[in-house]
Amino acid sequence: MAPHYGQPTTLDAAARLFPVRSRRDRLLVAMADVVAEEGFSAASVSKVVADAGVSRNTFYEHFSNKEECFLAAYDATVEQVMLSVRAARPLDSGWSACLEAGFGAFLRFAAAEPALAWLCVVEVLAAGPRALARRDAAMSAFGAYLEQSRAGDPRARVPRLMTEVLVGGVYELIYARILHGQTADLPDLLPDIMYVWLAPFLGAAGAAGAAAGDTAARLRVVEPAIRGAHEDVDVF
Repeated sequence: MAPHYGQPTTLDAAARLFPVRSRRDRLLVAMADVVAEEGFSAASVSKVVADAGVSRNTFYEHFSNKEECFLAAYDATVEQVMLSVRAARPLDSGWSACLEAGFGAFLRFAAAEPALAWLCVVEVLAAGPRALARRDAAMSAFGAYLEQSRAGDPRARVPRLMTEVLVGGVYELIYARILHGQTADLPDLLPDIMYVWLAPFLGAAGAAGAAAGDTAARLRVVEPAIRGAHEDVDVF
């Protein structure tokens, strides 16, 4: 049995960041609830329809089996997360402000939707090769989005491979918190994630400024460093 993610299974509709507008949406959320409680292997169509309050016929109108439902729940969640991340991006702001807004939106979404967070970050690893392919694609898409935010700095000598390393590291950080029932505390990781992400580009001092949380002051100091000639920096 999977460890419980530590949050109520039923969330108030007004508090949801994942919109539930149809029976199909109810099935997606129910799949997340069931796998968060019992794991993908122990999940069944019967348990999902009972949690969703719909019939088996309704389930099979939308999905051929539990794997299809799981993958649909994963895809819908990733889509909603990316919508939240893009919506949070401030207009006419620098790179680090966009990073902060994007990571903050992602962490808030996961904290508000703990079952979906469990499905997408933890249980996806146990749901088979198609789910793993979805995970790899989602991580690549998120990395590409973050790369775009620094596209205006062509002189940066940090290789693009660094983005893959950082996305993987942040994923593991979030995975560990969700696995141990600390999903509600994920937004508290934002300063540390900002430090880890910015250190290879700005050096320890610039990244520490990000972790301090003084956004306005930090932007005045570190954005010119990103736009200017990229000197070799002492990262750690």
